[in-house]
Amino acid sequence: MTKLVFLGTGGGRFSTIYQIRATGGLYLMDGVNMHIDPGPSAAHQMHRVKLDPAKTDAVLVSHCHPDHYTDAEVMIEGMSRGGLKKRGTLLASRSVLEGSQLHGPAISNYHRSLLDRIEVASPGGSTQIDGVRIRFTSTKHSDPTGVGFSIETRDGLVSYVSDTELDERVAREQEGSRVLILPLTRPWGARIPNHLCTEDALEFVRAVKPEMAILTHFGAKLIHAGAEKQASIIEKGTGVRTVAANDLMSVQLGKVIRIHRSAS
Repeated sequence: MTKLVFLGTGGGRFSTIYQIRATGGLYLMDGVNMHIDPGPSAAHQMHRVKLDPAKTDAVLVSHCHPDHYTDAEVMIEGMSRGGLKKRGTLLASRSVLEGSQLHGPAISNYHRSLLDRIEVASPGGSTQIDGVRIRFTSTKHSDPTGVGFSIETRDGLVSYVSDTELDERVAREQEGSRVLILPLTRPWGARIPNHLCTEDALEFVRAVKPEMAILTHFGAKLIHAGAEKQASIIEKGTGVRTVAANDLMSVQLGKVIRIHRSAS
């Protein structure tokens, strides 16, 4: 059974700076253990839910903004058992691995040397980790090399859409998703460039028609406006079950998708 754990549901500058919500990324377990976008607090959040970094098989980083990559090197040290064993896979955007005009690179040569495999994730590409296929999808964001990850789990397609504006191509690439994970940074009526607000997310979910949409990456204004309220607006407007994630929430995919919320 595929399991997801939300190690943080904050995103954007002020949620990250003040840790209004944690920014530890998403952990996916499907025979292979993948840590997606381990930002600040990832290691601490893993400790809280008793996830062992030494059992992580792959780190995936969507783009070179600090709320998505700052604990990646810590997680690499975990995968490699403190640097004692060359082990693990890193899939990351070109900006994270090679740098671009304004961004990165974000991974030191030392930490690269600890890994078995490093691969640049570019939109339109795909790869496999121990038989699990991962497609790299497009984004429309201030880091032009950013990617999303569509993961073909044994329990259906899980699509993690990284930071993006509403874009027809980006939405089209998520078609067939059983679970659509969307970064909702701003509430209704508060659109900013490079991110989704509630009305954009509604159109995105309507276009993809997943079995379930899960919202995360909440900015400070959205948290103040109420993440659950924004999820309700999207669900009513699309007919798709829409969940506002909270820190340490887990999701189990079987015949039925089950949500388990943390009390903390």
